[in-house]
Amino acid sequence: MSFDQSHILHSTQRTPLKGNRVRQLVSREDTLNLTPILNESSYFRSLNDSSLRQILDESSIVLNTGTAGNGLSEIFFEIIQSSRASDVLDTLARLGQACCDSLELVEPWNRYSAHNYWLVEEANTWKLLHCLYADLLIEHPESFESIITQTTLSQQILVNALFQSDPELRLFQLLVDWLEATAAYQDQATRTTAPVISNNIHWGNTLHQLLLGTSLFNKERNTAMVTRIDPDASTRQHKSIHSDDSKDDNDLCKMVFTELRCGNFKNAVSLCINAGQAWRGAVLQGWKLLHYLPKDSDSTIDLTGNKSRDLWKWCALGIATNSSENIHYRAAVGILCGHLQSALTACQGNWEDLLWAHLRVQIETRVDKFLHEHYATAEANTTTPEVLELLQTDLPTSEISLQQIFSAVKSLLDGKKESNYQTCQRYLMLGHIRCIMQDSLDWLQSAEDRFVRFLAHLVLILRQMGKDPQHDTGDIILEKYITQLIENLVEGSCDCPELIAFYISTVPNEKQIILFAELMDKIYKSENRQDTVNAGKTAGIDVAASARVAIKKSITEIQQNYGHIDSTFTQTTAVEKDKTLINKVILSLEWLALQPNQVAEALWLSNAMVRTFIFIGNTEAAINCLGSVKNMFSEVIKQLNPTSSELKEHLCLKAYLEALEGFATWYRHYISGQPKDVEPLPSNATFADKVHHEQKVAQIEQQKARWKNTVLHQSRHTKTLLYNTLLFPGGWLQDENDCTSSQNFLESEQEERIKQLETLRKLCIPEIVVLIIKILQSNDDVDNHKEAVQLSDLIAAENRCLYKVFTKAKLQDILERIKESSLILINKGRDIFGYDLVE
Repeated sequence: MSFDQSHILHSTQRTPLKGNRVRQLVSREDTLNLTPILNESSYFRSLNDSSLRQILDESSIVLNTGTAGNGLSEIFFEIIQSSRASDVLDTLARLGQACCDSLELVEPWNRYSAHNYWLVEEANTWKLLHCLYADLLIEHPESFESIITQTTLSQQILVNALFQSDPELRLFQLLVDWLEATAAYQDQATRTTAPVISNNIHWGNTLHQLLLGTSLFNKERNTAMVTRIDPDASTRQHKSIHSDDSKDDNDLCKMVFTELRCGNFKNAVSLCINAGQAWRGAVLQGWKLLHYLPKDSDSTIDLTGNKSRDLWKWCALGIATNSSENIHYRAAVGILCGHLQSALTACQGNWEDLLWAHLRVQIETRVDKFLHEHYATAEANTTTPEVLELLQTDLPTSEISLQQIFSAVKSLLDGKKESNYQTCQRYLMLGHIRCIMQDSLDWLQSAEDRFVRFLAHLVLILRQMGKDPQHDTGDIILEKYITQLIENLVEGSCDCPELIAFYISTVPNEKQIILFAELMDKIYKSENRQDTVNAGKTAGIDVAASARVAIKKSITEIQQNYGHIDSTFTQTTAVEKDKTLINKVILSLEWLALQPNQVAEALWLSNAMVRTFIFIGNTEAAINCLGSVKNMFSEVIKQLNPTSSELKEHLCLKAYLEALEGFATWYRHYISGQPKDVEPLPSNATFADKVHHEQKVAQIEQQKARWKNTVLHQSRHTKTLLYNTLLFPGGWLQDENDCTSSQNFLESEQEERIKQLETLRKLCIPEIVVLIIKILQSNDDVDNHKEAVQLSDLIAAENRCLYKVFTKAKLQDILERIKESSLILINKGRDIFGYDLVE
């Protein structure tokens, strides 16, 4: 592989690693790339760099901030879901391009404001990872000797071989290319007009003044102005040039340095030539390595580059260290000759600029050291030992590692901290993936949503690359992003459940079930639920298990007023007032109704809901829950084994609630339905009043008769419902084998169910007995009171053992009520059991 050194050191079009590399990175925060704006506006021309940066940052508050970053979650999802391990480079390129496309929606002058700069850094990071991974995929020679087989070579060929065989130097150049492409993109993204300097005249205003001389048109001649127009005139004569020319020189030098910072060396030279200062362009080209075409007997040797490159560097060092020269011109020449201090003065404390300057100088240092070591090998090298000695004396350099470079950059930032994105970039450059994972745990505590999204996709990309040293930490990051997506859902709906389902599928199965259950709990609109279930199945998630978790979570939300069930539990009188919450809990059963073969689990969970509603005293919600089960699972009885515990419990609860509903209906008729007696007539009533009164009394008696008949029929029906509960076949809420047919619930949950069933028996059976007694004692009918006394036999019977569910206090209460019926029977001429007395 052959490399052109001009591309190696000063190009954004290629690197020693890959010939064609996309350059659409964005990164910088300095003002150098805003030169076109500075030159175009007279107002901006009067501002320095720092004041311009302040104006641009403040404009993000006043102006429209654009839509930078909007919709990136959906775009990233489309990219990452179609990504494969073999397409990592394409995926990284698309992620970076997505950030750039989003940034371009913002006005050019506002793209690099503090409000939008996070998007710039994220795009840079994706592009950096692309460059690093692309180099990793390329096979490089193991040693310099395996490449070089000839004895006499040009400097260019030697350096090309060095870059191929030295991984650290190749990494430095790779990072330089990335930083230069970053600056080039920013310069292009913020440029609104073409550069102004293009008059091809050197110091045109000064020349005009000199041509006027002492004529009448030059009455205000400046005696401090130079009298010669050559480039060294100002230094030699200690005089100044025209003020406009001085300003143009400053602008030109700044633009030249900006072009070098962007890797556009040819543009920098062209700027000098177009400004009539070809001598500056010639100075800039002295760094080029000596190279020649292969010898041909029919032609002469075609040489390129600088034969006296080391001599040029020694002379360029004089420009770089000359404090009277323009700061940006000194920096431009200093970068090319490898003088770090002169370059740092133009970097303005910017992280990317400082890193770029250190890396460029390190590359120059290592290349020069290599060439000096292979001095005898390089053909046509005319540098004398004296020049080499002078250069090494005046330009002392030392090789430092990348870690040392970052330490040096940090010391020059004046206390300014790296952003989280820059920290990630530094770790990626150093290959410290583990450090990213470790720091992410701290970042997640306070990071913004967009940075969490970046970390989540970084984890997914690293896994595709096979570089995820801390898998558990990656799962934590992904869980945080998924939770963030779920929390941002609004109005109980989800427009794109496929997006969340995909990311949920990237975490372990146990977490998948929990996270998808959280998604289900967030969605309560029926029209969105089927799509959510389909999305979960497509992503390979156990949707049924998640539905069970979601429903159990809903049940837990209404259990706040009762804790663990125990034998001393008593029913609370608190009634849940939040009907929205109640409806949400009941409708959560729909998740199982949307899936096949989930009747048993749905019945298990609906029974748990009903038990909970009974515990909190909300029988209306319990009845509604049973109605919802009937609507969702129309043939639930046919679909289950008749002996299943879930079905029996369902029927038990249904019988109990129907009995309560029947009693409530009877009670309404008994209390509020009874016609009121007619008020008696006064003693002085007229005949007409008496006739009207008799008619009204007759009417009321008819109404009472109808009322008694209705109450009688309703009481019989209600007693039947109550006895159906009390005498339920096999025992009300008693599992024949104390087990359940469902295998999808934990043993602890099954034990809790059995515990609740026993508590409900202790709570509800005495209640049913009391309600029966109330109905029987609602009138003076002897048979009713006889039946009330006979309840004691039913309670005491050993075949059902109902007496075991009664506490001592409740049993005493029942006996007191039965005692009342016995006394009434005695008053009616019967014995205490209701039988006729035998004389």
